[in-house]
Amino acid sequence: MATTVDISSSLEDYLEAIAEIIEQKGHAHTKDIADRLKVKMPSVTNALQALSARGLINYQSHTPVELTTVGAETAAVIRHRHKVLKDFFSQVLKLDAECSNSTACRIEHVIGETVLSRIVALAEAIEGRDDCAPLREYLENTMPKICPEPGEELLSLDQLPDGESGVVVHVAENLRGIKKFADLGLVPGTLLQMEGRAPFGDLLRVKVMGSSLSMRAGDAMHIWVKLT
Repeated sequence: MATTVDISSSLEDYLEAIAEIIEQKGHAHTKDIADRLKVKMPSVTNALQALSARGLINYQSHTPVELTTVGAETAAVIRHRHKVLKDFFSQVLKLDAECSNSTACRIEHVIGETVLSRIVALAEAIEGRDDCAPLREYLENTMPKICPEPGEELLSLDQLPDGESGVVVHVAENLRGIKKFADLGLVPGTLLQMEGRAPFGDLLRVKVMGSSLSMRAGDAMHIWVKLT
């Protein structure tokens, strides 16, 4: 079992960068690390001293940084977490490479091994099981649509034309029975379709997650969607 050391998220970033630079170049100088992380040299020096004090690197001024055995094992764990999360965001959630990488960078410092292991199991099932083929197709077609751009025009659900589909972007907190609608799937990110309107009254019929539900136009006006 690998021996690792618990360190702050900032030091994890430094250790991860050092390992990647060594893998790419064969050595890691202070300037390489500063350039990779886009930080100033004094900040790198302070971080290297902290990592050295914890026995994770061998560091002396004007010489390349070296990982100790424990440092290499700790860096490997950090990089594994990053790769698992990045692949999940890219392959399952269909996020672009930049978003997948930056999101993985933020989450990798706080996620536990149990959660990570379950993400791995879920991703492997989705990608490899024959009975998950419909789910793969659904993710391929649906996930890229769930991406409202800043400034993009939204409309309230009661204004969604019959037969049109949209993605829920926002649900107002003053919606009556908000928990009931959340339980039915009307939450941000959900894909829905306007099936029609009752000829009398203000009832709407909306298809959500394969099921039809009825709701009043007065409630639907508190749900904002983006056309797909």
